[in-house]
Amino acid sequence: MKGKVPAGFIVTGPNIASQGLLFEQLSTRLSNEFNGPVVTLRSGESSNLKVLLKKLIRDVTHQKSNGEDENDNFLEQDGRKFLNYDLEIIHGYVKAHGCDKVIVSFQDSEAFDSVLLGDAISLFSSWLDRIPFFLLFGIATSVELFQERLSRVAARSLHGAQFDVEQTSSILENIFLEVIAGSDAPIRLGPGILSSLMERQNDHVQSVQAFVGALKYAYMCHFYANPLSIFLGLADELELGPLLQIEHFEAIRMLPSFQKYTERLVDQGELDRAMGLINDDELLLQEVESSIKGKDHAVQKILILMHILVTLAVEVPEKIDLYIRASTGSLKNSEIVRSIVDSIKRTSLDDFLGIITSLKEAVESGSTELNLESWSDMESEFYAEIASIMEDASSLAGSDTGKSIRSSYNKALRTTIISQKVQISQDRSVLTKQDKEFTALVDHLIQAIQNFVDVDKLQDQFISEIWLYDLRLPYLDAFTPKPRFTIERALSSPHDYLSCACCDSTQERALMSHPPTAILYKLFLEAGNLINIFDLWTAFIANLGPEYDEGEESERRALMLFYRGLADLKLLGMIKQSRKKTDHLTKLAWKGL
Repeated sequence: MKGKVPAGFIVTGPNIASQGLLFEQLSTRLSNEFNGPVVTLRSGESSNLKVLLKKLIRDVTHQKSNGEDENDNFLEQDGRKFLNYDLEIIHGYVKAHGCDKVIVSFQDSEAFDSVLLGDAISLFSSWLDRIPFFLLFGIATSVELFQERLSRVAARSLHGAQFDVEQTSSILENIFLEVIAGSDAPIRLGPGILSSLMERQNDHVQSVQAFVGALKYAYMCHFYANPLSIFLGLADELELGPLLQIEHFEAIRMLPSFQKYTERLVDQGELDRAMGLINDDELLLQEVESSIKGKDHAVQKILILMHILVTLAVEVPEKIDLYIRASTGSLKNSEIVRSIVDSIKRTSLDDFLGIITSLKEAVESGSTELNLESWSDMESEFYAEIASIMEDASSLAGSDTGKSIRSSYNKALRTTIISQKVQISQDRSVLTKQDKEFTALVDHLIQAIQNFVDVDKLQDQFISEIWLYDLRLPYLDAFTPKPRFTIERALSSPHDYLSCACCDSTQERALMSHPPTAILYKLFLEAGNLINIFDLWTAFIANLGPEYDEGEESERRALMLFYRGLADLKLLGMIKQSRKKTDHLTKLAWKGL
């Protein structure tokens, strides 16, 4: 519309952590598609209108094109010198470069002062005949709430469209389905580390990039720290054989899953096979290769369970939560299965036929989302049960009895009028033969589903440690570190980090060999809230050793170490100069608190 500033309202939702990357990608894309500068403004950099304009003009004029002279000065035009917040500078830049658009993005527009934002919009509108402004607003709530914050003049100056950004939860689910739950993924993340990833994602509202970085770190830990991961890269025995060493087979025999597997063979009476796996490396290699190739069946079963539950669920469950529960073997007693069972019990015959039909179609068609083809042959026993139940239900629905068929789980409502009051009571009526048959079909389907979702944990699979990564400690140490604990330990026990014999705390007079900061920290722990600097110096030089008592030069070197150690403690936030006494220090931190 003529006279109004074109604008785009980008509704990001609560996805604040990803706003930075989103607007960075938008800037790159718009810079390639339009001839003109693209500037992103943030609330923290724009305290008032003058500061906002300075930032805008500086960013616009610093965006050089390929053939532009670096010495071009748009602050001076036609002999006139403009102030560094005058939009005439941008006007000169637009004329010099023939810009089609000057795109200004307000990344966190709701964090801007409403008066400041309104003044900026009104100012851009007044310059629209000379500068082709185009505005983008990042909105976390809604366009309606954003409009209420603006003045009427500013709101009437805008004309634009709303763009909804895909939420973080759906993006994470897409990443999960492709990378973690995909049928061709080389390694799997276990339920322990995956639940830690999601817990951290939900608690700290992290960006998608942080989630992807955590996944990369988990894969790196698995392939770099697990020597048995070589089995995943080379499936062919001819390529794998020359690279294997005796230590690889020894490591396999130390795995918990190997020990459980051999114990199970012994319990089943297969003693020769168990002894062969313990003593024969070639037999063990064949068993490992067979198990790695067969791991896909266990993973496929997890994906199939997810497919079934998504098909049957009244409300679409979170697929990541389903994967975690299926991996731990806790689906049978989960809330999602109980809700499905309750909904099946309450259904009429027609609804029951709809459920069993959708379930049969899901088995036959598979799922493109989970990269599953038809799995009727893979789970032929379950498919045969479903087909049999559907056939019996169809024949039961075809019998014309003149009455509605219901199961014993349905309760009829009986209405009686007593003293002009309506009383509704529940009563279980006498079941007909068809009702009993329908009840048997309902029980059969419920039992089939409960038996099918009762699976073992992924960790129970033979040599699952090769293709399943579920170590939480490396992830926690890297992404939720405890720097204070580490610093305190390093200062208390430098021997643990320096690995030198002189700093060993078990040795006599070991404190003298500690770094100066560690000596001061030891004295710092023994002191009270107020520390006398002279007393601290006296104790410090006494712990440095006799070589610092040999003259003025030695004392100067000791004083240098003393001041450097104090500076380190002050930098770590442990001490500060006391306001009460000039020759004292105040303790700011206590160990373990």
